[in-house]
Amino acid sequence: MAIKINFDGKMVVLENDGKSSVMELARKAGWHIDAKCGGRGSCASCNVLLGEGCYRVFTETIEVMPEQRREVLSCQTYVIGDCAEIFLPRSSVISFAGARIADEMDIPEHHFNPKFKTGFGVAVDIGTTTVVAALIDLQSGKIMSRESLYNQQILKADDVVSRISLCSIEGNLEALQELVIEHTLNPLIHKLCDGTGTDKNDIVHVTLSGNTVMMHIFFGVSPETIGVIPFKPVSNSFSSTARELKIDVNPDARIEDVPSISGYVGGDITSDLHVSNLWKRDGLTLLIDIGTNGEMVASLNGEMTACATAAGPAFEGAGLLHGARAASRAIDTVKYDRNLDFELTVIGDPSPMGLCGSAIIDFIADGFKCGLINAFGRYDVDLLKEKDRYENVKGMHACMLVAAELSATGESITVTEHDIAEILKAKAAIYSGLKTLLTELGKTVHEIDHIILAGGFAKHIDIKNAITIGLLPDVPIEKYEVIGNGSLAGAALALLDQSTKQAYLDIIHKPKVITLNKTAHFTSYFQEALAIPNLEEEDFPSVII
Repeated sequence: MAIKINFDGKMVVLENDGKSSVMELARKAGWHIDAKCGGRGSCASCNVLLGEGCYRVFTETIEVMPEQRREVLSCQTYVIGDCAEIFLPRSSVISFAGARIADEMDIPEHHFNPKFKTGFGVAVDIGTTTVVAALIDLQSGKIMSRESLYNQQILKADDVVSRISLCSIEGNLEALQELVIEHTLNPLIHKLCDGTGTDKNDIVHVTLSGNTVMMHIFFGVSPETIGVIPFKPVSNSFSSTARELKIDVNPDARIEDVPSISGYVGGDITSDLHVSNLWKRDGLTLLIDIGTNGEMVASLNGEMTACATAAGPAFEGAGLLHGARAASRAIDTVKYDRNLDFELTVIGDPSPMGLCGSAIIDFIADGFKCGLINAFGRYDVDLLKEKDRYENVKGMHACMLVAAELSATGESITVTEHDIAEILKAKAAIYSGLKTLLTELGKTVHEIDHIILAGGFAKHIDIKNAITIGLLPDVPIEKYEVIGNGSLAGAALALLDQSTKQAYLDIIHKPKVITLNKTAHFTSYFQEALAIPNLEEEDFPSVII
């Protein structure tokens, strides 16, 4: 049977075995469909349009006539006729091209203590969405090259909760492990070696830093215990060899991770704490790692308390109609006033195809300041229509940022009220988490002495705009410090500093970890934080004037 699959003006024809879902057929054609729920038919992120043909959707058999289109979940749809034509919307297709290494790796000089051995090491930050690797000369400590790639596990599921759930089904743990090693880390290693002329057999040590679930899966250990009370990991640290894990370096190379603190406060935070020396700072200092999993630690004169909150992947562009990851052709900054004349910057190719998390924060902040967007994330529709920026998208009010003729897709790039709501939920999770953390310490946001922002996303956001929408506390900008990819730096230090391993083992026992949904305040703080900037206006004196 000849199946035609269309995307972005291109068509691929392939044969159908009758057993592959439309999602699987699209992947065979070379296009990766988003599947936040792991292909279980519950998230609607994998929608496609069916053209002429006969199909089975869930248990129903349907026929689509010529010139008709029917929107369905690709993971639950199978072609059962002699031929079919399928159209993939851009919002359902994951782009892996041109991923931006969002942060430099700064290794504090006072930590530096090389082992003076020959060979090379690879430091790896394994994020839920992005993996970053650095090749390091173990004798000199020189960083030879960096590369990044999207964690190919997103082909199966978007977030850690979905990946934990997948691991309960036979065969999926092995599939996820293969995706992160064979299809993510090994290609990164090949790029690092090819770009520097390094022999892969000279790589004798690999260190990994990331959240606890990612580490379990990487080492082939099911993370199911993290998904149920009391959310405990099987182990806080793992080690193996390249031979056992099928990593394409010297077969005898040691593979080790940075130990985690708890089931949802991972080795990436251990790295951040070591790099920032958080517990050695006086006063009240917050460390915030903004990502798919929002993790934060408060230090009050050296006594540390930590928590994690599920922000979801909205800041990566996922779940937004024209959202994009920080890659080529993604809009990364937006500036405008009440005239709605948008000033945009685009990563790489100037013809945009969507907007990433930093841009949507800018858009909401400026919209709130100029009156286009109210405190509840709703548009001034009259203003949109007056400025010829209004679109109705699937029954939702939307603002047109880029006209169809100026976009890379041939479709206008818009921000819907649903998009705004998704970002507000994500920022509410972060802010309510940190506010709950402070409340547990008997402190308020006004008593914060210093804030450390970790992670690649934090390095590219406009902090003032993040404050305006209520994502970050309203404290003077000079109290903020951005350290970049502390997770990658922590992995690098584990390669270079012989004292680091013991330091990490000491660190993981320092923070007291609280479970947010067991506290008395988290739910009410979350509801307050759904507004712009917050229903508790006293928290944001510089925004609410």
